[in-house]
Amino acid sequence: MKLFPILLSALVIAASAGFARINGFGSTPEYGLADMSQSDWYEINPYTWDTFTSFDADVIFGLKDKRLTFMQIEFYSTGVLEGRKVGGETLVASFQDRGPFFGGEGYMDLCYFAPVNISKYAQQANFYGGWKYNLTKHVDIDLGGSIIYTTKKVIGPGIAGYGGDSWHGDVYVGFTANIPWLAPFIYFDYDPTYDAKKILGGFAPRLDLYEWTKIRGLSLESQLTFGYVKANRFSGHQKIDGHYWSNDYGYIQTELNLVYTFNNAWRTFIGVGWACHNDGKGKVGQGGVDMGPDQSVWGACGVALLF
Repeated sequence: MKLFPILLSALVIAASAGFARINGFGSTPEYGLADMSQSDWYEINPYTWDTFTSFDADVIFGLKDKRLTFMQIEFYSTGVLEGRKVGGETLVASFQDRGPFFGGEGYMDLCYFAPVNISKYAQQANFYGGWKYNLTKHVDIDLGGSIIYTTKKVIGPGIAGYGGDSWHGDVYVGFTANIPWLAPFIYFDYDPTYDAKKILGGFAPRLDLYEWTKIRGLSLESQLTFGYVKANRFSGHQKIDGHYWSNDYGYIQTELNLVYTFNNAWRTFIGVGWACHNDGKGKVGQGGVDMGPDQSVWGACGVALLF
């Protein structure tokens, strides 16, 4: 189960992290932005320092600024995390909030990931929180972390059945660039429960379709992710034959969503996705764990109420 060369010719692209995904990976900040249009590409944005030295709580915490808060219900024909199947038909309920904070964008995502087949798959309650900042004219930084509780002990991103832990989480740092048609990103992530180091990068373009359709609020939101995971304790604190399970694998995850936002009050989407990984399929590894298929295809839909 070693990493093999991943084909960079993958053509399909994945759902926008801003709404259809559980966390904010890959999306550039939209709140707390400073005007950097007259700055050189290498100049560091001083706005967060200026915000702090204002000693004005309304400015620091964005108390009087516009925010985005929404509740969303989603359905996936196959639940996939980190390129792996971790649920059959899956419902996702989420609450998300974004707004100006400390000169950048603060965000919080609360989500319940609920595979319908609870006898085989674990349900997950996820909390993500972080801060994004337009570090330079073209590059943004994203600092954050997560806490995840699962209803069964799981290994890796949520594989139930042998060993593992019910609690885990991570910290991460990422960089995004608001380049039209590409929107590239790269993240570095560490999960202390599984002693797992992760790197993921890709592209998250969004395309407004008004020019072609004359329908306001219609867009395509997409994301393509290439990821690599190296875990020294893939089964958490559970030892197998007296040793921790060391594992590493690569994956590709990709989705494309058609999104319609009505009157800044409602939002709905429909989409498709595909993922693959090279960590084996069926019952493999120590303990004969059912790793699921090495490829997954799914459809998705959802509706959100915006505040």
